[in-house]
Amino acid sequence: MDYIIGVDGGGTKTEAVAYDLYGNKLNEAKSGFGNLLIDEEKAIVNIIQAIQDCIEPFDKRNCRYICIGLAGFGGVENPSNINNAIKEAFDAPFTIFNDGVIAHAASLKGQDGILTISGTGSVSFGIKNGVERMAGGWGHLLGDEGSGYWIAMQAFIKMTDEEDRGLPYSPLTEEVLSVLGYNHASGIKKFIYKASKTDIAAFAPIIVKHAHFGDAFALSLLENAGFHLAKTTLNVSDTLNFPQNVTIAIKGSILTNIEIVQDSFVKHLKQSKPEANIITEEVSSTLGCYYLALKVIGT
Repeated sequence: MDYIIGVDGGGTKTEAVAYDLYGNKLNEAKSGFGNLLIDEEKAIVNIIQAIQDCIEPFDKRNCRYICIGLAGFGGVENPSNINNAIKEAFDAPFTIFNDGVIAHAASLKGQDGILTISGTGSVSFGIKNGVERMAGGWGHLLGDEGSGYWIAMQAFIKMTDEEDRGLPYSPLTEEVLSVLGYNHASGIKKFIYKASKTDIAAFAPIIVKHAHFGDAFALSLLENAGFHLAKTTLNVSDTLNFPQNVTIAIKGSILTNIEIVQDSFVKHLKQSKPEANIITEEVSSTLGCYYLALKVIGT
């Protein structure tokens, strides 16, 4: 039986999935991180290991195509190392994309439209008639508005304002300090300037909880996150000149799991694109590899 291998290599894990030519999942395997910018040599080993484990039950001669999406691939100066490693390891045609390309293809089933992602970071990516356009994705120093990192940082900044103005700590501030093990807001500097983006973004659920408790600041913050994500999405829509009924998919824990953010996102989108088709279904990015591979092998 002929099959396609789809690979999604991220900053923490690499997922390889085998699909038949009808898009049915046949097998899957996982290994360590696949982001070449973290450690190229180790990432290549992880990518090859995931593919090998995935195709182990099958006849390798029946592999029609290997499609790979890797986080940070656009920032790799010399892709020849990963290309040569895949050529040596597998006797099958392959293509390597940035992970945003395969995520877009997965959510939109290989069709034109826009994918907006908000997790630790945020980005919006659109394709129309073969033309690609991205907005956002600038990282935490230049942007990432509406992301988990951005949401958490606004809460930390609010804490500094409470301290500077001599205001009583809000229940949200009190809980954040308790989680960090601090009694005073001045202690957050020890955390912020050493913490990773992921460590900071991990405080977003606390903000969500307090929004549900009726905290006006937390509620406004989450609604504002949805506004920023809609704005980024509309920037892509405008530059690619999408019609009113543009299809827009969402992905990432902030947009898919936080109802307040998603509702605000949809509300602000619909103000400009009332006929937009919003896709909220979560699918594996490896499915995008299947759709992209089909375009190449012509099945």
